[in-house]
Amino acid sequence: MYNLTKKMEHQHEAETYLRNQNNPTTLYVRIEGRRRRLFINRDTGTIGIIAIGKRKRGHIFTSWNTIEKVFYPNMGDEGMHEKNLVLKYKRLAARASFTNSWLDDIAKAELSKSLYENHLTTGNCIDGKCIRLATIEKYCGSSCIDLFKTALKEGKHYSTPRFDFFGYDGSLWCEPRKDGVMAGFNKEYRNCGNGYYYLLINDDTFIGYDVD
Repeated sequence: MYNLTKKMEHQHEAETYLRNQNNPTTLYVRIEGRRRRLFINRDTGTIGIIAIGKRKRGHIFTSWNTIEKVFYPNMGDEGMHEKNLVLKYKRLAARASFTNSWLDDIAKAELSKSLYENHLTTGNCIDGKCIRLATIEKYCGSSCIDLFKTALKEGKHYSTPRFDFFGYDGSLWCEPRKDGVMAGFNKEYRNCGNGYYYLLINDDTFIGYDVD
């Protein structure tokens, strides 16, 4: 207990904040006059910082003595933002003509919990971000979309070859499940297995689920 207490005493306040499970996983600080964003991976306990000029890429952070100021979020605003995101998923999912366990989870989601806490997303930068099927059609062509829609309606397997999507590799997929049918859109870095992953939340819209 003594060692743990001493360790907590020597932690920077920003680190203590991020390691508190009840707080958000990101925190803004000022370093060398710049506003920077720290983040924590809850699974590994690793704390990182978003690289300058980047929105999503960063590296491990340990230079706590360089922090000049901590910008704590307004927790009331944070809670309202999370509530509105859950409501958005509920509103869009209600329009779906198909079913699956993920859509069922959305319908049962608690407004007092975040998307991550409701197990609707992995908690990431594309939470709430939507891509419409009509937008994707402009890049993969109407034939792919027609086959995708048929597979969705009939609950069959289908996947497209990769196609250019705003400089990324895009691909659509659909697969049957015991509880219905699941479909999604992958937006990955060129010739790479990493990127942004969206699930079909209704017949016309994909919404953010995971970032890898």
